[in-house]
Amino acid sequence: MRINSLPLRVRLTLLMAMILSIACFSLMAALIYTARIVYVAPQLVPKVSTSEEMGREPLPVTIPSVPPIPSAPPIPSVPPVLIEQQINFASTGFLCVILIIASGSVLTYRVAGGALKPVTDLSKEIEEIDENNLYRQVQVPPSKDEVSRLSISFNRMIRKLEKSFTAHKHFTANAAHELKTPIAAMLARIEVVQLGGPPSLEEYKEALQDTQCNAERLNILVHDLLRMNADLNVAACVTFSAKELFQSILSELAAEVQSKDIDIEVHLEDIPVYGERNLLHRAFSNILHNAIKYNKPNGSIQITGTRHPDTTRITIADTGIGIPEDQTDKIFEPFYCVDKSRSRELGGNGLGLSITKAVIDKHSGSIQVQSAMGMGTTFEVQLPNASTVY
Repeated sequence: MRINSLPLRVRLTLLMAMILSIACFSLMAALIYTARIVYVAPQLVPKVSTSEEMGREPLPVTIPSVPPIPSAPPIPSVPPVLIEQQINFASTGFLCVILIIASGSVLTYRVAGGALKPVTDLSKEIEEIDENNLYRQVQVPPSKDEVSRLSISFNRMIRKLEKSFTAHKHFTANAAHELKTPIAAMLARIEVVQLGGPPSLEEYKEALQDTQCNAERLNILVHDLLRMNADLNVAACVTFSAKELFQSILSELAAEVQSKDIDIEVHLEDIPVYGERNLLHRAFSNILHNAIKYNKPNGSIQITGTRHPDTTRITIADTGIGIPEDQTDKIFEPFYCVDKSRSRELGGNGLGLSITKAVIDKHSGSIQVQSAMGMGTTFEVQLPNASTVY
């Protein structure tokens, strides 16, 4: 059986038993060695009697010309009594060591059970969570230990999962609605043509034109959904001029700019941008499209850029109708529209800024928005430079 497969309580007990065994046996060995040195060794050293102790006159000492070879001292023999005492001391000591290890292991097992009780309770609470109570949160112990922090982290994860699942549910419902609307319009138009009398050529043309418009709307919607989930092609990332990028975008939106007589100022001299040009073109085009669409007649748009050692910052500010403060953090959600009726009237589907956010995130950048009702909106995009990426 592998140690890692045992319960944590048992593993802690085995670890403590091993530590006690090493400590106790080491201490016992040291005691036995010390006892032999202190109490046994002095008794085995032979006592040498001097001539004064024997009551005789000391003999004169003569120094021979050649010193004699010293003989080895006699090896003293250990008395049987001392051997028996040593055996009794060692056996008694090892018996005490075994009792200490056993009692220490039992005590460790009981203490570990009490210490791990919050973990056990937390595990039981988590096991009771299923698909019927997926967002149920666990109780946080009053202590400020690791178990309390683990419970707080688990509850935070549950809230994130709930938010993610809710967003996914809303996305699915909104996507189904957006896809269903043009399909229902096409089917309704076809039924009108079929229910009437023999249709004329003009009626056929009108039906085909309506069907084509709804088909194009479906195509754009599907293309936008695919673009949101498309991976960044790192091989296609290059450094190019931000001024040329926005000149290309503004040329595509020239008709919309002229229709509302909007003044656009571009200050992007010597500002480089690194990334996949097609994706960034779409991202900034969506921001400018909204800045024009929701702007006031005779309004203005300012596009400025600043270069930093690690990032490039591009700011797009307009004088439009603005966004409510409580909705600025929701405008990047898929299919979200501040004013659904107005967005539908202007041909929006709520995916433009979601695609922009996805593109900026794929480039490891960031996008922030500041807005005030009736005053305008400012988007600030930061993109890393090529030197930072590599």
